[in-house]
Amino acid sequence: MTSNELQILHETKLENVSGDLARSIWGDDNFNFQFTAAVGRSGGLITIWDKSSFLMKKYYCSNRLIVVEGNWCFEGWEGVLINEKILEIKEWFTNFWIVGGDFNAIRNKSERSNCVGLLRGSKDFLSFMEKCKLVDLPFLGRKFTWYGPENKKSRLDRFLVDEVWYEQFENIQQLGLNRSVSGHCPILLLHGYMD
Repeated sequence: MTSNELQILHETKLENVSGDLARSIWGDDNFNFQFTAAVGRSGGLITIWDKSSFLMKKYYCSNRLIVVEGNWCFEGWEGVLINEKILEIKEWFTNFWIVGGDFNAIRNKSERSNCVGLLRGSKDFLSFMEKCKLVDLPFLGRKFTWYGPENKKSRLDRFLVDEVWYEQFENIQQLGLNRSVSGHCPILLLHGYMD
């Protein structure tokens, strides 16, 4: 992947996303996007992709969920992009796939600090990953992706990739970037190594 083939933003807090706003986020006119509106002061998702690299076949959007199915147009393989609730819809897809977003769960206690209920949901999350045959990619740049009041920190946000896809692209990593308005950090999916 190049540096700008897919962007997933969550907690946008926006009720509407125009093409002009998506263009300003993306940086040029070679994109397509889907969004879900925030409800009150929470939520909101935007998924933007390079329309010359990913051809959308179908999509489904609802509150807190964006699912986009299509074909990647590079290196001779096809893939599927989906977001959240994969267990319910996994059977729809037969190709490689990536899941990205705020899972609101941790894998183990090292992914949380100053929070009550350190391992609540961990077993379910690990079971979900195992049933879907998903790999949690190496994470660079920071230890946590969510920062709350009273110095609470957790790694709630991540990309998970299909095991077969990971075997073909072993040097895929995710990089936690600096946060601004949201309590969540943006995550960049990288193909290659960072110096």
